[in-house]
Amino acid sequence: MAESSQLVGNSLEELLVSMAEGVREAQVALNRAPVLDPSGRPLAVYQLPYLDFVIRVDVETRTSSGGRPVALLSMAKPQSSSTADVHSTISGRLVATPSGEGLPLPRINVVAGGNIGGVAALSLTVTNSAGERLANQPLELNIDDADSKELSAARGVTATTRLPGTRLRDALLTTDTDGRATTALLIDGAQAGKGVVVVVASIGPFSSRAAVSLEEVG
Repeated sequence: MAESSQLVGNSLEELLVSMAEGVREAQVALNRAPVLDPSGRPLAVYQLPYLDFVIRVDVETRTSSGGRPVALLSMAKPQSSSTADVHSTISGRLVATPSGEGLPLPRINVVAGGNIGGVAALSLTVTNSAGERLANQPLELNIDDADSKELSAARGVTATTRLPGTRLRDALLTTDTDGRATTALLIDGAQAGKGVVVVVASIGPFSSRAAVSLEEVG
């Protein structure tokens, strides 16, 4: 019966791996969801922390034509009158590996000011999930042209190509002792007034976004 037991073990392993893959694919689908609404406001982001499961199986052993024992594994039906050799219930929890291996994760807050004379101030604060401010923390800034076009189109702006004069004053920043850093988005005077530019601040795989309106104020 050793071969029979091994066959059952392999079948259960494949079932558990399939469930884990399903959880992973669901999280990947959630990660593809938009992070900003058409107005540039952040949307909720969801994480699957774990999956509890209960599996009821019937195991029936038979003998093949060659005389070898074969184990047949099937999902148990409610109020089953099966002649299975073993009725088993397996329960457990699939736990997602925490991001950052359980260490505090960086959090970036980006506040964008209005377009005043072709300059929109950007103020950034970096903390972590433990509430600590991160001093001397390098930051990378980029403009997401795809999201900028999408948000601009939602405001009725069809000519959404970013002009060369619309750019970040700094692409790399380092936070001060209070975990803060500042820079600005420089706005080309000919850029569409009701358009939007999405600025992305990143620390490795962690990022935050801010939508900057190009319409001049003041």
